[in-house]
Amino acid sequence: MRARNLVCLMAVGLMVSSCSPAIAPTPTQKSAAPGAPAAEKPKPAALSPTSRPSGEQPKYGGMLTFAHAAEPASFDLHQESGGQHPLFLTQSYNGLLQYDPLAWPEAKVISDLASTWKVSPDGLEYTFQLKEGAKWHDGKPFTSQDVQVSLDRIRKPPRGMRSPRQAAFGSIGQVEAISGATVRVRLQRPSASLIANLATDWLAMVPKHVVEAKGDMKRDVVGTGPFKLKGFVAGTSYDYVKNPDYFVKGRPYLDAIKVYLIKDEATRFAALRTGRLLLLPPPYGVSVSQSNLAKSDQNLVVQTNWRPTLRHLRFNLEKAPWSDPRVRRAMSLAIDRQALVATVFEGGAIPGVQMPSAGLWGIPEDELLKMPGFRQPKDADVAEAKRLLAEAGLAGGFSTTVLTRPEEVYQKMGTFFLAEVGKLGIKGELQIRVTAAFDDALGRGAFDVVVAGTATAIDDPDLRFGENYVTGAGRNYGKYSNPKLDELFEKQSQALDVDARKKLVREMLNILLQDNPDVPFSWDITYISHSSRLRNYKIASSPYVNSRHQEVWLAN
Repeated sequence: MRARNLVCLMAVGLMVSSCSPAIAPTPTQKSAAPGAPAAEKPKPAALSPTSRPSGEQPKYGGMLTFAHAAEPASFDLHQESGGQHPLFLTQSYNGLLQYDPLAWPEAKVISDLASTWKVSPDGLEYTFQLKEGAKWHDGKPFTSQDVQVSLDRIRKPPRGMRSPRQAAFGSIGQVEAISGATVRVRLQRPSASLIANLATDWLAMVPKHVVEAKGDMKRDVVGTGPFKLKGFVAGTSYDYVKNPDYFVKGRPYLDAIKVYLIKDEATRFAALRTGRLLLLPPPYGVSVSQSNLAKSDQNLVVQTNWRPTLRHLRFNLEKAPWSDPRVRRAMSLAIDRQALVATVFEGGAIPGVQMPSAGLWGIPEDELLKMPGFRQPKDADVAEAKRLLAEAGLAGGFSTTVLTRPEEVYQKMGTFFLAEVGKLGIKGELQIRVTAAFDDALGRGAFDVVVAGTATAIDDPDLRFGENYVTGAGRNYGKYSNPKLDELFEKQSQALDVDARKKLVREMLNILLQDNPDVPFSWDITYISHSSRLRNYKIASSPYVNSRHQEVWLAN
């Protein structure tokens, strides 16, 4: 196997800026990761054009323009899970904590709305002191009661509210607003990932007065962030203007942000090359071939790294034949993951299981590529897939439908899957749904098979398993349930020793590889490109930790 070296954006020792906690946030990545694409190997994320040259000073003014392939299903970050939501909304919000936008590739947690925090000696009590002067966009002051409402609706959502990240915060027993500027979070058990997860963009603080008046945040964008939503034209563009009352003095540098809706990959790239767009950010960025073109353009900069987004096939376990584990196993064996990476992603992805090999928690790539379903050649795997289908009484094949979204990458994955299983006599058709209809079908269980990309904000087992695989998880759309996996999830979540936690996570991965509630294809390598005028923009480990743009500015 050829040597591969990918830059990892989260260092093993996740750094925290504040009072030293008794329990350090969980390490999230190795110092090097296998699995580079066939194209040129990724270089460090901190490329020189993203840092200002010696003597260059930040400039105020200007508008950042970028594009995404899909728009938000709603404006409520706490209820949504699609990758487009933070990209559209994070610039209007803040969390208690954040990842330092200028520290990448080092993952460093720093203050945001919380100025400091401390942890009790037993690791069960976190106290956050809030910054003074923060206001909501409607002028009302930000207080500890807003924090209490925000965290409570995530960890213990009211009836009728979906909370995809609920299980990841199951360790929280109580959130107390003990004064106007102090919040105490009491845990039921130790949590290895609490601080790391609180720093993600999904954990935006929302205003108590709006939630209580409206019931949710689906139609309102009222944050404390550096940019206010001025207006939008659904399906076309969203406009943001500078918040003159932002609590971080001197920020933001930009006057405005405009986000366009451009579904076609080639059209987005053409708009970047002509200067209509200044940035093509994660999660879509640019393709491998487009990145090669951008590297030859002196007006463009390319940055790249892997990210914790799993491309996979998900089954509805309440519908035949997907309720039969033999059928699901056959699908996993039949798919040629290396061919998928080469064709659909132009080599810009890494075959993997439910935790990435490029991170701390996955199965090492040299081991993985010897396993059934991942190995080459495919002859033995395809023969076993046919045997399993015959054993399940489906030797002649069957018909199914594959739900997906209109973005090109999902349609390509769906088409590839149907071609692969067509060799087993299985026929199917793609059902393409826009984001809102797609999410609705998932929530109602109105699907047979889904081709999807499931991202987590950081490479962390609490998020990955807690959102997708434990019983009743917010994104466990296929209704998978295994009591043993649930038990292991609870154990690993409070295991403060990294090696002990890794062993528990491996047990969980072995269970998933046996049960096959989904078929993991690959983990993304992200290539993004932006104008050489753009400063202080660094590609992070995920599109869910660095989308606020308060430090970004434009050179002449």
